[in-house]
Amino acid sequence: MHALTLLGLLPVALGCLNSKTNPCASFIKSNAAQALPFCATFTQSQVTATTGLPAWATNCSNKLKLLTAECACHYPGGGNPPATTTTTLTTIRTTKTTTRTAGSNPNPTGVTTTLPQSSGAVATNAAIVVPVSLDGGMKLYDRSPRVCAEQDETGEDDAMFILEDGATLSNVIIGPNQAEGVHCKGQCTLINVWWQDVCEDALTIKQNSGTSYVIGGGAFKASDKIFQFNGFGTLDIKNFYAEEYGKVVRSCGNCSNNGGARHVVMDNVLARDGGVLCGINTNYGDTCTISNSCQDSNKTCDKYDGNNSGKEPKKNGSGPDSQFCKVSGFSTSC
Repeated sequence: MHALTLLGLLPVALGCLNSKTNPCASFIKSNAAQALPFCATFTQSQVTATTGLPAWATNCSNKLKLLTAECACHYPGGGNPPATTTTTLTTIRTTKTTTRTAGSNPNPTGVTTTLPQSSGAVATNAAIVVPVSLDGGMKLYDRSPRVCAEQDETGEDDAMFILEDGATLSNVIIGPNQAEGVHCKGQCTLINVWWQDVCEDALTIKQNSGTSYVIGGGAFKASDKIFQFNGFGTLDIKNFYAEEYGKVVRSCGNCSNNGGARHVVMDNVLARDGGVLCGINTNYGDTCTISNSCQDSNKTCDKYDGNNSGKEPKKNGSGPDSQFCKVSGFSTSC
């Protein structure tokens, strides 16, 4: 692992350093797209050599103990809650979480299923551009005047947030008056982001390649899809809740740039009162990998023949298979 010598587990009962004053804590907290994949494996063991560390580790002076402590602090368990404990990614005052214990049927654990209580409100008449990172402190963000036109396609200008390539958005609640939720112009990371009432789409992914992350959070009342995947690469969704929705993710079926594969990875996702978790274009090689998740109507994937002409794509099948829709640890009891 990173060409390093593995020892035992390092205790993680270390307090988080102040991210406003410490460059190591600041980088790891604000750049999840880079830090999370590294921390997911690095925190599993203590190391004794500095070869193979990422370039950004200079923010931590390449100190292994500091790296391990801050990774464990901001992404405990590599971002995955243990299977035998009840945890919640959010830090809100009133929550409801799902619970399971070892030996029970597969079901998401540690997923918050109620909208967090907001700590205040922010109203703007334009989308908020996020160049690097924004931590909203669990405030409710919305547009004023209202721009939501329900399922009429609008555009990026009617979003609540526009994230530049590599940006991170965390701890926000998005209200019902915006239209397009969050637009990611490149790779992005969303941590504990909630949609009170999805208008057109909650999130639109436009990256050309790479991986974007949705960690925690949830969305309510999406009459169509929650996540619109227009770019390419991978969308990784973890510890997410969906309620009253059409699809959780739809790989664009008729975008003019269609022709390449899109990949969706879902782990520990809980979805109620809605449709499939994934809508994918098998003729382009799209895949959806679902693990440790629940959809209460046993709806995993719808498969389509996508096109780049703008025509309505034709559905060619549904359900798991060994190539396009890969499902493990799936439950309908949620």
